[in-house]
Amino acid sequence: GMLSNLKDSRYALYTAIILGIAHMCMFVGFDTGSFIVESVLYSVHQRNPNEMNRHAGYYGQAIMYAFNMISHIVAPAALCFMSAKWTMVLGSCFFTISFASYIFENEMIIYVAGALLGLFYAVFNAGYSRYLTQISTVHSIEKINGLEWSIACFGTFVGGLLIVPLIRMNPNSTKPTLYKEYSDTQVQCMFGAFAVIGLLSNGIFCMLPTRKVKDCISSIAKDTEEKPKLVEIRDSITMTAKAFFDPIVLQLSPHFFYVGLQIAVWLSIYPTTLQFTKSLSHSTYVITIYGMMFSIGEFAMGLLTVPLAKRINNFGQTPCLILSMVLQAILFVLVLISTANRSTSVPNNDPTLLMQPNVPMALIIGFLYGVLDSTNNTNRTVMCAIAIPSKKAQVFAVARFYQALSAAIPLFLSPFLTTYRLIFIEAVICIIGAVFYLRVVHKIKHHTQEEPNSFEAFTHKESEVN
Repeated sequence: GMLSNLKDSRYALYTAIILGIAHMCMFVGFDTGSFIVESVLYSVHQRNPNEMNRHAGYYGQAIMYAFNMISHIVAPAALCFMSAKWTMVLGSCFFTISFASYIFENEMIIYVAGALLGLFYAVFNAGYSRYLTQISTVHSIEKINGLEWSIACFGTFVGGLLIVPLIRMNPNSTKPTLYKEYSDTQVQCMFGAFAVIGLLSNGIFCMLPTRKVKDCISSIAKDTEEKPKLVEIRDSITMTAKAFFDPIVLQLSPHFFYVGLQIAVWLSIYPTTLQFTKSLSHSTYVITIYGMMFSIGEFAMGLLTVPLAKRINNFGQTPCLILSMVLQAILFVLVLISTANRSTSVPNNDPTLLMQPNVPMALIIGFLYGVLDSTNNTNRTVMCAIAIPSKKAQVFAVARFYQALSAAIPLFLSPFLTTYRLIFIEAVICIIGAVFYLRVVHKIKHHTQEEPNSFEAFTHKESEVN
């Protein structure tokens, strides 16, 4: 109602802010829940070993990514039946259901809810990409999308603050023990709070306006011919399947694989090591600080990207990749020297290579992971947009497929993947990914007469991602 008589640019800005807030409320439980889920369910396992696997936290997330991987191929078809807005509403409901599933502390319920979340997260993504292209023009997508995404990223910030009182309510959680202990009441309060904030996000998504701005991207991209629904769906899936074997996409797949692996590390595995370390297990604030610094790093890099993309030619390609590599190398060293080898899978008090894990270290690492996540997103997105311009949507689907696959694998293998093994595997894939990425950049440069302006490509940034 009140947004209907605003002029387009103002309307798009307000809408992006509302969308960002809804997105943020959804991410509060998703990100913060991912940080703590393995150590929370480990606690439940210690109390009743027969009812809960000690790696249920990792496995639940792995199942979510595995289903997410399959769903990304089919999910865009949801838009044949529903508007972008209601697709987002439907997808976001399954986030809330997933948060609520932890309240029962039942392994099967958690796995089923995780599988459903995986399927519908992809549906949410499809609606989200489409909705963004309806409220932005070619000239404004960069700004709209940057604004929306930076608000959404504050989910980890809010989630971090939220768990402080919940950790403090149980005196055992702040005592020095081998691992961070969470009581049943605590688990239920935490995930209950995530579910309530999730319901809030469902409500906000329901209230989003549906007016499209003039000359919006989605109106340009519309195909003129109207096809019957089933044909449309079949074509969409066939094109995606074919894109997998495109030579350029094949060369980019190691990079997509690396990006997914990195997500599993910052979102689930590294925060778990902090809680599985005796010297940090009783710290009330370590996860809070980690999450907040991550948000700040992501936000800061998001702000920097726009001016950098304007100044540096093709910033989203080679310069951004080099930046990612440097950050990744620093992170490898910091994690390596301060994390005990077994911390990824079991609570321990083992010596580390150089220094005990500590709060300032977690703070720096959280910040750097945030910056790295932002540069990786830019790299992946620019490549998806410019590698095969005629098949943007398909390349995005493939990228998301590999990303979900490579996030699921280390989580399934968590009992065997010690810290050092994980870092070694990640380094190898990271380097292979970079080599082929640079090859593709080189190819694109030499095969196009008119230099593809990566800023144009960059403007499609998160619009079709996340």
